[in-house]
Amino acid sequence: MVFDALAFILGPFFTINLWVFHFTYKKFSLYAFLNLIIDFIFAYLLNPLFQKLGHYKLKKYTPTTIFIIFYLLSLINYAFQKLFEKRKILESHFHQ
Repeated sequence: MVFDALAFILGPFFTINLWVFHFTYKKFSLYAFLNLIIDFIFAYLLNPLFQKLGHYKLKKYTPTTIFIIFYLLSLINYAFQKLFEKRKILESHFHQ
């Protein structure tokens, strides 16, 4: 059960997040909108399906909680990337 959950988190969730970021790079509104749709689909459609199939069982998390967590994580990922890029730019100017 733990392996299934870990494989799911490191597999589809991570991969989809990277692809959305790749295709919407420097287009925050599109990134936010696509993540809103994808996270909604996961939380309200795919999550119940995966639980019925026995991949995992969430006891305390509702679909709304999952949606909010995933969406906030996507925004945090975007913010982290922006800070990382800004730091690299500052370092490159400093070392010249």
